[in-house]
Amino acid sequence: MLFRSNGAVYREDWNNVQVAFFDPGVLGNVGFGTNGPNYRIHGVETSFVAVLYEGLTAQGGAAWNTSKQTNSPYLVANNPALLANPASKAEYGQPIYAVDNPYGPAGGPSANSPPLQFNARLRYQWTMNSYNSFVQLGATHTAHSFTQSSANPTLSSGSNVSTTLLRFENPPISQFDASAGVAKDAWTAGVYVTNVTNVIKSTYTSTNQFIPAELITRPRVIEFRIGYKF
Repeated sequence: MLFRSNGAVYREDWNNVQVAFFDPGVLGNVGFGTNGPNYRIHGVETSFVAVLYEGLTAQGGAAWNTSKQTNSPYLVANNPALLANPASKAEYGQPIYAVDNPYGPAGGPSANSPPLQFNARLRYQWTMNSYNSFVQLGATHTAHSFTQSSANPTLSSGSNVSTTLLRFENPPISQFDASAGVAKDAWTAGVYVTNVTNVIKSTYTSTNQFIPAELITRPRVIEFRIGYKF
């Protein structure tokens, strides 16, 4: 048996992360980006390749990480004309000095950061009567994540979409693939199946066009391939 593995352990302090805002009910009918909160990220990554038996190999990789927002700064109004304008008090009920907690509470995860991802593959290949054959099985998994940071509002049941930056939770997704093939001289033939169990889930949900829209996983695909090398 042969075995090889690589890995890494890391910590990252990610400061002044850029955040996009468009929340008309709170920040006015304009979109803008600004530097904002800090995150602390811890993680572990690993990969391996193993020859379990003659012709039988296994390989895979995994990544675990946790991200946590460590502060929640204010948005401070820096327009003197706005601060001195009595109309701001009449319109909003108070002078516009700052917006409290616009980046969401400390402790939330960063966007698009699943805490766990892994993949694995098992392959067996052999030769018989000058035919080179193989079978292969594979699996992937991605844990849940969020499309935006915790600063962004979520869509309540029955409510209308008010911003293009609503926050959605991406579900965990597990998928399986399988393939088998044979080759002789210059000829090859095989069958390949992706997403064997036909898992249909959203990989990303957005309201960029003021409606919830989902980017979904690719449905089950079965391919038959025949090739000739010359």
